[in-house]
Amino acid sequence: MPRRLLIISGLLVAVIAMAGCSGPAAPLPTPTAVPTPIGDKTLNIVDLLETSGALAAFAPAQEAGTELAAREVNDAGGVRGNAVMIWHRTDALAATLTEAAATVKADAAIVAANSADATSLLEPATKAKIALLAIGTDKNIATPTVTPFPDASAPAGSTAKSSGKATSTPTAAPSAKPSTSASSTSSVRKAGAPAVPTAEFVSRLKTSNPFLAEFTYGAESYQLVIALALAATVANDDAGPSLIRGLEQVTAGDVVCTDYASCLTVLKDNRAIKYVGPAGRMAYDARVGVVTFGP
Repeated sequence: MPRRLLIISGLLVAVIAMAGCSGPAAPLPTPTAVPTPIGDKTLNIVDLLETSGALAAFAPAQEAGTELAAREVNDAGGVRGNAVMIWHRTDALAATLTEAAATVKADAAIVAANSADATSLLEPATKAKIALLAIGTDKNIATPTVTPFPDASAPAGSTAKSSGKATSTPTAAPSAKPSTSASSTSSVRKAGAPAVPTAEFVSRLKTSNPFLAEFTYGAESYQLVIALALAATVANDDAGPSLIRGLEQVTAGDVVCTDYASCLTVLKDNRAIKYVGPAGRMAYDARVGVVTFGP
């Protein structure tokens, strides 16, 4: 046999021998399961407006806040290219929420309500897989279920169609005096007291309703829409259960951002955000559906 063939034959024998000594092939790693999106790619938010009792005075600002936020998100390209829709309803009844779940495929609901009304909404919201976000007034966080603001280093925010008959039970107004005029800076306040919006934010709020004279809960409702849009972004899904998980992710990170565009920039860098809007820091307790705001 020629020398060249002998060398090739020897190499083949050596390779086969080494393969036989290497043992079984290592198993491939099991891929991590990724939740399958169940939403319809449109973030539908129901804005439940109290139109009787003391909280009725704050409904126009709440409505304007949600409209302003949705417009800003959609102008910035929406949530992964999809629109945010706001659906206003003129009462905060459980039946209204159930109806919205069926007719507009609601993913989340925003409401300012006393403790009884907020509690009555939790069951239908859970059943319909809607993320309930009740603005944490001092009437529904008398006994907070979470410590809202453990990190004192985060700065306060620097920026900043109705249907149905009003049938809700009259509710008491927050103990803090309603904001009838803007403040140049965010007020130091206890958790549950309404935010006092800056003059700059009031100017933006009036682009949704030029006739506003009362601004209470305008900042809170605006901030909740932005937070929901960010939650849908990190979850890559607009369905209620995904939003609930996403809200924790966008409010408990280590990089503070104060508007939708800057928060998206941080998220693109794969960093965890803490969104702090015009109402200050926020903490969401999904067990009771209440969002608490504070300085």
